[in-house]
Amino acid sequence: MINKLPSVVSSIPNDLRQWVNRVRELFESTDGVVTKTDLVNTGVFEKTKAGDLKFLEIGNTDSCVAPPAPLNLAASGAMTSITLTWDGVDYNACYSYTEVWRASTNDIGVAVMIGTTASGIFTDAVGSDASYYYWVRMVNVNDDKGPYNQTSGTLGQTAPDLAYVLAQLTSAYGATSDAPFFQIDTATTINGVSIPAGTYMKAAFIHDAAITNAKIGAAAVDTAKIANAAITTAKIADANITQAKIGNAAVGNAQIANAAITNAKIADASISTAKIQDASISLAKIDIANITNLSAISANMGTITAGKMQSTDGKFVIDMDNKYIKIEV
Repeated sequence: MINKLPSVVSSIPNDLRQWVNRVRELFESTDGVVTKTDLVNTGVFEKTKAGDLKFLEIGNTDSCVAPPAPLNLAASGAMTSITLTWDGVDYNACYSYTEVWRASTNDIGVAVMIGTTASGIFTDAVGSDASYYYWVRMVNVNDDKGPYNQTSGTLGQTAPDLAYVLAQLTSAYGATSDAPFFQIDTATTINGVSIPAGTYMKAAFIHDAAITNAKIGAAAVDTAKIANAAITTAKIADANITQAKIGNAAVGNAQIANAAITNAKIADASISTAKIQDASISLAKIDIANITNLSAISANMGTITAGKMQSTDGKFVIDMDNKYIKIEV
């Protein structure tokens, strides 16, 4: 016959009384079995190297058991970071911190610890378009490490880029419309990206548009047709211009090579080192001309003497001595 354990009648802390009463109930129950592991897990005993149990004083840090597994690990992605949250850090006063582990694949064997935190939240700055698996485990003040939250990793991904968000908007709000735009009446959120209410374009086609004060940064325009344009301070490098029509243009320091100019009207022009080949010039007026080589002019023009050339009819005279040109029309 097994003697019953005596009742505790002295004044002891309530939590200790509950523990002692529970142990007695287990011993006295016909089905009750108490193992050494059960006693160690209570935090009142610990195993020695010999396998025996050692009683620990209540409140001593030596009585801290290994932390339990964290609960409810969740990952939420922003544009360039992933935020982790979990429960269980307040399991008792022995808690110290939580380790955060990460891997690019769902394999805890290749995971590496990326940081620690004393709270139940951790933000991992991973950049855009990132995807990782995560695990967490808690550590107590005695540096005892508890189990991971679970064997399978928790997937965390950053929020999609704006192009993806726009595609989702089009699919959700504009799929049934033939118009190139769609309307969002109230603000919405897609994968952490806040989308304000407004009118959005799927594909823009603008015909005969009147646009005032348009601002276009770094534009690449192919085959542009601009009629009646007023352009101020234009800078055109390496331009290939065909059939240009320029009215009332003020051109400074123009360099035109191999130009074919028809019906040009040039008023008050100052031309230096002009080379005119096979030119037909009518009604030319030349004032104070400096001609140094009269012998280069054909003798068919008339009489040429030293410093003077005169046509046969006398209507054309170049006098180099007196420095005048006489032309009678």
